Amino acid sequence: MPGDGNGTANGAEDQLKYDAAKGRVAVHTFDPDASPAQKAAAAGKAKDQLKGVQQKSDEGGEREVQIDHGKSNVIPTINIQDVDGEKKLQQTNGDATTEVVDTTPSPPGAMPAGPAANIPEWYQVGWRAVSGIDLPPLPEGEEKDRSVLHTFLGEQFYGDWYHNAAIIVFAVFTSHFLTRFHFGWGWLFIVLAVCNTYYTTSMERVRRRSRDDIQRELVKSRLASEHETADWINNFLDRFWLIYEPVLSTTIINSVEQILSTNTPAFLDSLRMTTFTLGTKAPRIDKVRTFPKTEDDIVMMDWGISFTPNDVSDMTPKQAAGKVNPKIVLQVRVGKGLATAAMPILLEDITFSGLMRIRMKLMSNFPHVQIVDICFLEKPVIDYVLKPIGGETFGFDIANMPGLSSFIRDMTHATLQPMMYDPNVFTLNLEQLLSGTPLDSAIGVLQITLNSARGIKGTKIGGGTPDPYVAIAINNRAEMAHTKYKNNTYNPTWMETKFVLVNSLSETLNLNLYDFNDHRKDTLLGTATFELAQLQEDAVREGLTSPLLKDGKDRGELKYDISFYPVLKPEEGQEVPDTKVGIVRLTVHQAKELDHTKSLSGDLNPLAKVYLGNSNTAIHATKCIKHTNSPVWEEPHEFLCADKNSSVITIKVIDDRDFLKDPVVGYMSIKLTDLLAARNEARDWFPLSNCKSGKIRLSAEWKPLNMEGSLASAEQYTPPIGVVRLHLDRATDVKNVEATLGGKSDPYVRVQVNNVTKGRTEVINNNLSPVWDQILYIPVHSLKETLLLECMDYQHLTKDRSLGSVDLHVEELAVEHDDDQYPYKSTGIKEGNDPIRLDKGGGHKGTLHYKAEFVPALKLKGGVQFNETGATALTKGVSGASSSKSSKDSDAGSFRSTGSKPDESDQAVPEGVTISESPKTHTKGAKSTDTTATSGTVGTTDTAETSSNKAKNETPEEVGVEMSKDELLAQQSGVIVFNVISGRLAKKARVEMLLDDGYWPCFSTNRPRSTKASWAYVGEGFVKELDFSQVWIRLNEADEGEKDDIIAEWRGDTKSFLSSTLDGARTYMLNDLDERGTSEVTVEARYVPVPVVLEARESINNQGVLNVTLLDGRDIHAADRGGKSDPFAVFTLNGQKVFKSQTKKKTLNPEWNENFPVSVTSRVAADFTVELFDWNQIEQAKSLGFAQIDLAELEPFQAMEKTLSLSSNKHGDKGHLRVRLMFQPEVIVKSRKNTSTFSTAGRAMTQIGGLPVSAGKGVFHGVTGILKKGHKGDESIDSQNVPDLPAGQQSHPVGTSELATSAGNPFPPSSSLEGLPVSSNEPGTLRVTVLDAKDLSGGDAKAYAVIRVGDKEQKTKHSGKTSSPEWNEAFNFAAGALTPKMYVWIHDHKTLGKDKLLGDAEVDIWRHISPEGVTAADVTVELHGGSGILRLRLEFDPTVNPTRRSSISSGERANIARTLSIASPSRFSISGRRKGGDDD
Repeated sequence: MPGDGNGTANGAEDQLKYDAAKGRVAVHTFDPDASPAQKAAAAGKAKDQLKGVQQKSDEGGEREVQIDHGKSNVIPTINIQDVDGEKKLQQTNGDATTEVVDTTPSPPGAMPAGPAANIPEWYQVGWRAVSGIDLPPLPEGEEKDRSVLHTFLGEQFYGDWYHNAAIIVFAVFTSHFLTRFHFGWGWLFIVLAVCNTYYTTSMERVRRRSRDDIQRELVKSRLASEHETADWINNFLDRFWLIYEPVLSTTIINSVEQILSTNTPAFLDSLRMTTFTLGTKAPRIDKVRTFPKTEDDIVMMDWGISFTPNDVSDMTPKQAAGKVNPKIVLQVRVGKGLATAAMPILLEDITFSGLMRIRMKLMSNFPHVQIVDICFLEKPVIDYVLKPIGGETFGFDIANMPGLSSFIRDMTHATLQPMMYDPNVFTLNLEQLLSGTPLDSAIGVLQITLNSARGIKGTKIGGGTPDPYVAIAINNRAEMAHTKYKNNTYNPTWMETKFVLVNSLSETLNLNLYDFNDHRKDTLLGTATFELAQLQEDAVREGLTSPLLKDGKDRGELKYDISFYPVLKPEEGQEVPDTKVGIVRLTVHQAKELDHTKSLSGDLNPLAKVYLGNSNTAIHATKCIKHTNSPVWEEPHEFLCADKNSSVITIKVIDDRDFLKDPVVGYMSIKLTDLLAARNEARDWFPLSNCKSGKIRLSAEWKPLNMEGSLASAEQYTPPIGVVRLHLDRATDVKNVEATLGGKSDPYVRVQVNNVTKGRTEVINNNLSPVWDQILYIPVHSLKETLLLECMDYQHLTKDRSLGSVDLHVEELAVEHDDDQYPYKSTGIKEGNDPIRLDKGGGHKGTLHYKAEFVPALKLKGGVQFNETGATALTKGVSGASSSKSSKDSDAGSFRSTGSKPDESDQAVPEGVTISESPKTHTKGAKSTDTTATSGTVGTTDTAETSSNKAKNETPEEVGVEMSKDELLAQQSGVIVFNVISGRLAKKARVEMLLDDGYWPCFSTNRPRSTKASWAYVGEGFVKELDFSQVWIRLNEADEGEKDDIIAEWRGDTKSFLSSTLDGARTYMLNDLDERGTSEVTVEARYVPVPVVLEARESINNQGVLNVTLLDGRDIHAADRGGKSDPFAVFTLNGQKVFKSQTKKKTLNPEWNENFPVSVTSRVAADFTVELFDWNQIEQAKSLGFAQIDLAELEPFQAMEKTLSLSSNKHGDKGHLRVRLMFQPEVIVKSRKNTSTFSTAGRAMTQIGGLPVSAGKGVFHGVTGILKKGHKGDESIDSQNVPDLPAGQQSHPVGTSELATSAGNPFPPSSSLEGLPVSSNEPGTLRVTVLDAKDLSGGDAKAYAVIRVGDKEQKTKHSGKTSSPEWNEAFNFAAGALTPKMYVWIHDHKTLGKDKLLGDAEVDIWRHISPEGVTAADVTVELHGGSGILRLRLEFDPTVNPTRRSSISSGERANIARTLSIASPSRFSISGRRKGGDDD
């Protein structure tokens, strides 16, 4: 028998040499004992290394997940350390070298060195943009303004006859003109030549288009009914096949060899491929049929394909002589160990032909083909010659055996028919295949808590009570997990939690209830189903009860809970969130140079097993690759990690010896954090320990989970060592990201530590050299931390854009200090004038000027510890599982263990450090290379154990200061550490914590998966003065970085908040002003004192409300011809007008006695001035002098009367003003506006000394807070009776400040019309004075206002070119119960062309004024459709009825007559339509 095998092999070799001598194509011949990589290298024509094809795991996509608890005593064999030191060394060396700029010009068409610039928004790119197909329909008014040609001329006037007639008319008129003015014949010939050229060109185009249309119609009918040839592509394939066949053979060999090796039957020793070639004749496409009448994104074709290498009818004699047929030789080795014999199996003369239908669905993104459906319309013809015995010379074709060939053919068709025979299709999702995401990658973890079952109907076979347990499956596939069984009960209770990885939420969860049987198959009692798609709306479903069904009949009910924890995906341009809990995708790629001395034959059958922590049970075992010392596995496995920082992974490479004990060839242990860091540095080869040689290729991917406690948990929190006092002064020449739109950047600075924003400055609108002059306090936790000072451009509707950044290292500001109370101390103030580094390109643009100083924190004994640590569901589930396993209840039973080998305990590996690597041999960014040195076992186990025991026994005595709650609350400044534990929310929204002015949040949690939220999220904020501080808890439905959508909030005194939350967690009710339901948030807090010395401008005494009383004036300048003036005063704070007094006619000693409050954010930095003007009816008001008011000298709560000297550049010092000032310290709440600008005057938080002021004493509101859309809760906690004015509108009675609204407002607090004179048909007179506007969109404009009440409309004069126009024009309207609203439009006057709409507004008239009595109010409204603020004055007199409309100045009176107004503008009235309005 061996002789026959050798003879057969020699015959096959002779035939192969004969085929190779023809020279047309390579015939790949290998050594049977060669490795797959060596065979692939031989087939690939000297390719050094080939990428392996990833093997599809036998495991289902969903399975019960193994959990790494993270508590391990295993000491890693591979340590990766000093990475930061190496980076610093590299940076230091890099700084010493001079940067070389490559000035070599690039050739045309070369690849760009950097990213391409963004295409401006106004570019029209592609046919969709040019055609305008995606644009919304034009408003009715603009549709009417289209050109006359489109409006009055139909499409019939645009035909070719129109142009032909035009050329005739042109020829007639031109020849008449030339004749009339006595031009010569030469000009006439020129005209004829022009006409002839045009006619010839036109006719050519007509014929071309006609021919194209006719041909296209003929092709359409032929495509649908006839097949066409594809000779062009066959001609290409004939030439390309000779080049591509070696590459294709390489790919096939490299994948098939692995499959053969892993699927070798037990009675065979090995299956090896020795010869492989597909021949010299390429496959052909015989015919193609296209279906043109499909959907626009569908391409469907029928292809007739054939692979007939023996057909020589279409080949020349020379080609036929050099033809090589497809041939595959498979060597089967029979026997065991040394007693083996090889037998070749020959497969040749392969023939294949069939009719295939291909359907492609297109998409706009790359690769532009989303799905490909393939099916055979008829059974393909398959033929071959198979010689299992005898080889090439003496081989016997099995097709000669009666019935065997047809049997194999029928088996092949039976296998392929349900897969890809019509109507079944084989689907390829190219979008998913090319996305880079593995098909079996988990998208999250499903937590299933099985509580109990009730009323089970069913008995054991032969009688008896069932022993029920629940098995979990998805779509009735393989079982993934099961509970323990309960003995003899119809009402079992399990209370077990299982975690399952899922790949899709579009499937069905099956909970199968089985009856456990000892000696036979378990019996299915019933099934409960749950659609996983329900978890997309609410990821937490508690208290579920589903019926148990079998054959459509009710078999009881099952009670369970389900939660879904999705994988966190990074936002665009950001890194993956760093979490404690996540899914690890571990891939065991391959091993090399395994220690062959551990096998007698020198040939190993290696497999790899994966262990977690101290566990002796493998969570995954790869397939066994026989007879190789360099196996390629390429097997991924996913498991759930409870603590990334303490997880240790152990890999054991084991030699499979069938019936003998399987020894460990080598092993390695590594920390998960080190393995993840190694992937970032392109390191994936690691040496094996306890062996002479060997290394393994391993990689891991971390997928963070959105689970409570996974982000910023209490266990991960480190108490602050102090704060950095950061004085951000200014920046110069920052990057302008709005230059393309004609604007400037709106810069602010945010300070980030470890990618978490800790503080922000205010926003400076439209300024490339902003001056902030702000002081921020940033908590820091280590000297190794780096503060990222990032300059940002504020965007109201979209995400803010980066303008560059500056790094500030804490180690430059602080050093360690030998003091138990303050372990760190400051090194002094650092003044920085650092260039701003751009994110892209690595260049610099602008300079940031700042000062930084470290202030140490008081070290508390015990650190920061919370009573509610927020135990994760994972921890609870694991503890529950462990307790249930350890319990020995009489009614519970465990399943028999299956699959464990008796030598599992003999595969233990020693603990201890066996390998210590220096990371300097690996450079960041280097490719994966086999450069890791291998060493033997180092006997350091005892040392490691001794040192670990010493570390446990010699715990250092805890140092620090121990303080009571009262002592803590006596500290005025410090860091508040918040622990946001859980909440029951009206909507799924983020929780934001704010302090003091509420300008930016201190921190924000992530968006919860359900309205029953559970975060266990720890954040912090700095308090400067605890007695005066305020704390906010609010719910923001918008994503972080987008436009705020505040749905509820709670606000209170920080000291009281701390006093209650220091003792334990407390639940707060968040009020929702939009009546969307109340929400609850449970919070716990701790306090770390930081003794900070505040500057005067930082103190609460520096901000608050200034009450100003304008008393009178003396000896002012006479501006009129009669020696008198008409004076009025204008008060300005930091460049913004805050108050304008009434005008006193014809006097030089006016008396006003008018008072107003104004919010002052900083007395020290305030620029508060008063200027006196002379009013003129026609001309612009003239200045009579101005005076500066110093607020820093005011004493809080003490009224001071001051006499101010007026000075003027034109008139010198002339006149005096007398004012009374009183300053009331309060926290001023600042808010961001839609225009990216911020007002210096904000809202006052009406509290003094930590106690809220009642609403009766006045609740102050800032203009910006009032005008901010969707703002809730401007009042303090005790101020619930403040009128709820609508967003975008604010008013105050005439004579008081626009920054204050009295709680005793007599006007209706709601939009109801109660109290209006409904019964009376007599309207009153509404006098509307259009005062001014500011911050209009589009910059400077000649603005005018159009006002409409009912169907009456008035228009102001247009102003000069400015963004803050003033009109002071008044109009009279008839108003009553039928006119609840007033409409205002602001337009930009254009001398030529259509006026541009700058914004519009609606004013609820009866919200601001009373329908009874003579009332007046100044109203401030926000403009929609643009930006800006408009000020109006409304005056109503119900006793006078208007009879005519008139436009009068603000100083005159108008006669009033009687007219009737209707409720809303008429759509059909002539005067009731405005250009650019919403109805147009």
